[in-house]
Amino acid sequence: MSVQEYLEKHLLPRKIEEAVNAAVRAKAADPVLFISTHMRRAAPAVITQVRARQILDSRGAPAVEVDLHTNKAVHRASAAGAGAPEGAAVDATRDAEKRRLLAKAVADAVRLINGKVSEALVGMDPQQQAQIDQAIMDLDKAHHKTEVGANAMLAVSIAACKAGAAEKEVPLYKHIADLVGKSATTLPVPAITVINGGTHAGNSLPIQEIMILPVGAKNFEEALQMGSETYHHLKDIIWEKYGANSCNIGDDGGFAPNISSI
Repeated sequence: MSVQEYLEKHLLPRKIEEAVNAAVRAKAADPVLFISTHMRRAAPAVITQVRARQILDSRGAPAVEVDLHTNKAVHRASAAGAGAPEGAAVDATRDAEKRRLLAKAVADAVRLINGKVSEALVGMDPQQQAQIDQAIMDLDKAHHKTEVGANAMLAVSIAACKAGAAEKEVPLYKHIADLVGKSATTLPVPAITVINGGTHAGNSLPIQEIMILPVGAKNFEEALQMGSETYHHLKDIIWEKYGANSCNIGDDGGFAPNISSI
């Protein structure tokens, strides 16, 4: 193929002329940078590869991290490890076995993401979130999504969502609002963990997390202040009633007093 044939095949003369005209209209201080950026935006984003790896989460447990590559950028997301045990009712022996096998479960998910999931998503438009999610779900028809793992699937989905937002050049929250058909967006009421129980703490509380929601606040700033002040006052109460040792912190940041009754 000759140079002229190559240029004509990809419509480069017209595209370059459009970029140059746009730079002139904008009176760009750096026309080369402007033209390169303009042409990059003109090219539609497509997913070129999905790569996963094992990392350690905040508790030191194996988890999945995903890099979703497009022809323009790389977008990263992570999720809890596959099969991570939750709740106070998990039997101690079974819990230990799950933790021993957790690394293998994550390794299996990494292998599947780097293989089948990546192959299924290559060439897709990252803005088409519903189609991407459906393609991922179609690869794992097992009960409770145990083949790839729901958390690993979530990591890929979040990375794709970030790529879609980047292509539209809007914040992630705005892209998500567009996907669900919401024109107006509001900050949610923060849900603040104050006491941990079960396997997330060293006590006998049957509730994993006891949380507060400052629904009466006028705005997010006041809501966060109400939650913070309540949390610190609670520490004083626990200290006075149960002693300093009861002010230890659970896995999720709530206090873990040595109590068993709700």
